[in-house]
This record gives sequence, C-alpha cells and structure tokens, in this order.
Amino acid sequence: MADFELEEVIGLAREAGQLARSYFGKVSASRKADSTLVTVADREVERLVRRRLAEITPGWPVLGEEEGEGGEPLDRSRPFWVVDPIDGTSSFICGLPCWCFSLGLIAGGRARFGVIELPMTGETFYTDPQGRKVYLNGREHPLEEPLEIDSESVLYVPSDSHRSYRIEFPGKVRSLGSAVYHGLLAGRGRTAGALHGQIYLWDAAAALAIAAAWGVRVGDLAGRECGPEDWELQGKNPGQLLFAHPRHFDCVADLIEKR
Repeated sequence: MADFELEEVIGLAREAGQLARSYFGKVSASRKADSTLVTVADREVERLVRRRLAEITPGWPVLGEEEGEGGEPLDRSRPFWVVDPIDGTSSFICGLPCWCFSLGLIAGGRARFGVIELPMTGETFYTDPQGRKVYLNGREHPLEEPLEIDSESVLYVPSDSHRSYRIEFPGKVRSLGSAVYHGLLAGRGRTAGALHGQIYLWDAAAALAIAAAWGVRVGDLAGRECGPEDWELQGKNPGQLLFAHPRHFDCVADLIEKR
C-alpha cells in the first residue's frame, strides 16, 4: 500500500481535536435521520479532516460519519480513511470530557493504522503506519499486563446496556459515552473488557487498529473474531462486539447475555 507521513496525520488529529474543543460547551445538537446526534462541531471537524487528507494522501477515499462516502462510491479494495470527528457527541454536548477524535486507515481488509485524540486530557494514542506498535504522545505504549478479575475490575458497556444485556460481572460496570474510548481502555490492566452493541465502522476503525497492534482480542460474544470486513460501509456491525485481553476474553464473554 502507499505510504503517508505519520507526523502529518498526527498533526491533523491534534488540529482536529483542538477545533472540536473550541466548540466545547458552546453548541447544541440536532438529530440526524438515524436519530444520532450531530453538532456544527462534528461537521466542521470532518470538513477540515477531508480537506487535509486530500493534501496528505491525494486520491485516497474517506468514509466519515457526517458525509458518508463523500459523494462517490468507495472501493474497498483500495486503502481508505475512516473518520469520526467527535465520538461521544452526547458527552460533548453535556459538557462531559469523555469524547475524542478518531481516524483509522483500512487496507487489505484490516485496520492498518489508527489515531485517537483526546483533547480534554491531552492524550494522543496512535499506531505506527504498519500497525505494529502503539504510542502515546510520542512514546511507545505497550499493552498493560491484565490483572485478575475482581471487585475492582472494570467492564465498559454501551449506555443502553441496562435494557439490552444481562451482565453478571463481579467488578464495576461503566459507560463513558464513547465507543472509541471504550475500545482504547481495553488495553489497561484493570479493564476486563469493553462491550459494544451495534456500532458503525467509524465508531471502531481507529480502536480496531490499536487493538490489533496491542494484541487485544476483538470478537462477538460467541468468540468469533471480527474485523472491518464485518461492516457494511455505512451500516452497523451485525451483532455485539467485545474488546478484551486474550486472557480474559472468554471469561468476560460468558458473563454477558443479550436480552
């Protein structure tokens, strides 16, 4: 596949994050056709990213939450970017800091590269262009050693989990409002797993790349491995998705039942 300049893409992620932050606490939301929320910040950030990606990687398609395939059919046989300008819009408009910008690159049927920018905490997580290592603010950030599951372990869940699942988990159950952030937190030692319902590819692409670089397992509750090919380009994944350390995956999946 073609190369790109890592520094340019990381710089773009930080620029996009700061643009989003400039709207934080200053905007309200409206509902899109699929009933999800959108603000002027979401739209402005995606426009910025599309313009800059056209300069950084000319001719590479972009799939985005707000503008879809950008008006042209996207060829999945070619590398393409997947952008979520603000993942966690509900948190964003409520004044909560748990939201992020995410950008993933899909190539050869897998999430090859990802960057997740957390403007409110000053953290930038990303992989190298080949998707082999994970970095945090310029320093290599390996997968944390998983701790034994106990009352202090954390399982991250969707905000509607109380209606959608039966969960028999001995630790703490948390929902922070951002699917991308939840996937990222699966790399922490105290995290038992991060459960997702049916989400879009832009909710997952960057987190999938980081999970792959870390060796975090991603699959459905039956244990089937999942990747970008399981999504329609503008549709949701067909079922539940769990991010977890391989040591904990099966145990955590057994504690969750779809209602």
